Order: sequence, then structure tokens, then C-alpha cells
Amino acid sequence: MLEALGSVALAAILSGVATARLVELTNSARLAGTARTVATALRLARGRALAAGGSMEVRLDAGRMALELRDGAGALLETRWLPVGVRFIALPARDRVQFGGLGTAQNATITLGAGARARSVVVNQRGRVRVQ
Repeated sequence: MLEALGSVALAAILSGVATARLVELTNSARLAGTARTVATALRLARGRALAAGGSMEVRLDAGRMALELRDGAGALLETRWLPVGVRFIALPARDRVQFGGLGTAQNATITLGAGARARSVVVNQRGRVRVQ
């Protein structure tokens, strides 16, 4: 009987540790996916700016946890929402990234967080986007 009780206690401890680890893995996967989604939206804006020969803008709204793709005239083309549990930690100046008709952009770093983890999406002056 004592051995069975010890086995049940050990199983409970191991399942508690596994549950905590599963939550951490879920947050990490959600954060990585969101960073790729933000990078894709930025690349899409750059591609549209190159194709149209005009400017495109991605506005980042920390309050609504969303990013908006807008054309040079400011017309809203698309809105993407951050998933639950992921938030903006740091945004570029004026909460936007603008791409010119030649694909160039302002330097920008967008930092996303989920739990204790963070990922950054970096845009350089040539308009290249990378996830760190």
C-alpha cells in the first residue's frame, strides 16, 4: 500500500512539472509563429511598395494588439491581430514602419513577448526583414 501511495505521489509531481513545461512550450511556439506572421506582413508591405512604385505603411497598435497594412494614401488594406498571450513589448518610433517605392524603409525593431520569452523582428534601411 505504501509503495502504491509513493508511486501516485511521484506521478502527480511529474505531471505537474510536465504541465508547466507544456505551457512554456505553447507560449514559445505561439511567440515564434507571431514573429513570423509580423515579418510576413512587413515583407508583404515591402513587396507591394515595390510593385506599385509607391509607399506602403505598417501601423502597429499596442492597445488593440494589431497591425494594419495601409497604402500611401492611408487606406486600410489589411488588419492582423496578435494571438492571445502575445503582446508588443517595444515598437519603433511613431508605431509604424514605412516602405518606399524602391523597397527601402526606416530602421525598425518590433519586439514581441509571451510569458518570459521575447522575439524581435528587425527591418533595416534596405527594407530587409529578419526575425531574431
